[in-house]
Amino acid sequence: MQLDSRPILRFPLNIDRDKLALVLSNDTENISFGGIGPKVGADVIEFLNLRPSVKELIASLKGEPAEIFEFLRILVAEKLASESEPTFYTGSQIANLLQQFFSDWNEVLFSHLLWTSLASGGASEAVLDGWLVETYHFIRGANARLSYAASQTVDLRVRDIFVHHYVEEYDHYKFFAESLRRHGIGVDAVERLRPLPSTSAVINMMRRAARIDYLAYAACSGLLESTGCDSSKARSFYGDLASHYDKSGSRFVEPMLNHVELDEGYEHGNVMADIFKPIQRIEPERANRIVECVYQFKETLLFWFDDIQAFYFRNQFDETKLHRNYR
Repeated sequence: MQLDSRPILRFPLNIDRDKLALVLSNDTENISFGGIGPKVGADVIEFLNLRPSVKELIASLKGEPAEIFEFLRILVAEKLASESEPTFYTGSQIANLLQQFFSDWNEVLFSHLLWTSLASGGASEAVLDGWLVETYHFIRGANARLSYAASQTVDLRVRDIFVHHYVEEYDHYKFFAESLRRHGIGVDAVERLRPLPSTSAVINMMRRAARIDYLAYAACSGLLESTGCDSSKARSFYGDLASHYDKSGSRFVEPMLNHVELDEGYEHGNVMADIFKPIQRIEPERANRIVECVYQFKETLLFWFDDIQAFYFRNQFDETKLHRNYR
């Protein structure tokens, strides 16, 4: 590493200072550092966000220059930081980076209690009903988010992809409406009682992404589509639902399986790559904004799962109500 290098942190990276050691964490592991004071190490991490050179960083901090230099070298060697940021990224580089994130994030998302309890049969009937209701609202939300994303897109090539995607997606909520009907839940009541605020938050987060940058929306959409890329896992999950919760033989899972097959045929898992890969230049500031936005979307999805689990654990969906109380 050179003294004029300007190291940059690799996203995401969090700092946890304790009395004995500096602990850094990302989405997959916690890393504990010895040999450097926790405060000095944390200060190095925080100062890196200002993009100083190694020489400027050493001069700004109270610590042994050799110790700080070695700490920076280790951060780069462990791929927690890059020695310098390129002047630009290609769309392929961003797409490949996002796919790496999605692989890790999907492990986190689908190890959530909501999904594991449904797959194991441990969730109550009320939680199952709530999951069906909120999933219906979310799928119907394609009309609020995909059309909006197209309207916010100035690149005609990307806009055409969004429009094509929307044409294929706009009526997919009907599969989930049929699942609700077979399961004995009236769609009219579901519409009247409206979604949970957290379901609306997921939809609104995607609309916000479209306002920030149409490529940020494409990244968020890519995360959603990546969750359904492994159709064998989806079929296994729905098979578990049927075996645990369809004792009456209503076949309420069947429409959702049909939806999996339709999306598989449309190859929606390739949409994000189709958008990003022809792009030859994405400025670092824009790339950082895209990644930050999709990370926030991942966190919003986790909060959504928390909310469905917590709300319907205590509140059964009641079609007779004119409105429902939240919390």
